[in-house]
Amino acid sequence: MSPPDPDSRLLLLMRHGKADSGSGQPDHERPLADRGATQAQLVGEYLASQNVRPARVLVSDALRTTQTWEAVAAAMPDLDGTVTFDEDIYSGGAGEVLALLREVDDADAVVMVVGHEPTMSSLASLLADEESDAGSVAQARLGMPTGGMGVLSGSLAHWSELDEDALRMHTIVRP
Repeated sequence: MSPPDPDSRLLLLMRHGKADSGSGQPDHERPLADRGATQAQLVGEYLASQNVRPARVLVSDALRTTQTWEAVAAAMPDLDGTVTFDEDIYSGGAGEVLALLREVDDADAVVMVVGHEPTMSSLASLLADEESDAGSVAQARLGMPTGGMGVLSGSLAHWSELDEDALRMHTIVRP
């Protein structure tokens, strides 16, 4: 699953794991439920088993997404990618996340975003080209399941070229 050439890009779009209902607390502060932590750990184990190491990780600054990322990363102890937490992933839509991705350094061939619905599924649907796995595109159009991760790749010389129909969606990992 690692990009074979310098112009190859791998993009992982993950929805946070199952969160607590959050009764009485602000949405931004909702923590992961135990099931969500397990989902995130399984995604981390999957990435480790595939020898995928994100060089750049963009994470929403909400509690449930930061906890999701922490559980994913815990399953990959040798991970040394750059991680940033961004409010735009929480409050923005697909366009804002796409703008963040277009700013990623070209040396970072493997990028992961940990965010929310409907943004993750909207972005996956937008980026998926006609060669994409039809079942995965259909799932993205319905919505990314909690803890689910879309796996997309393609040949782009620069992240700044990322646009509609630019990547092939291979699968949606459902923990």
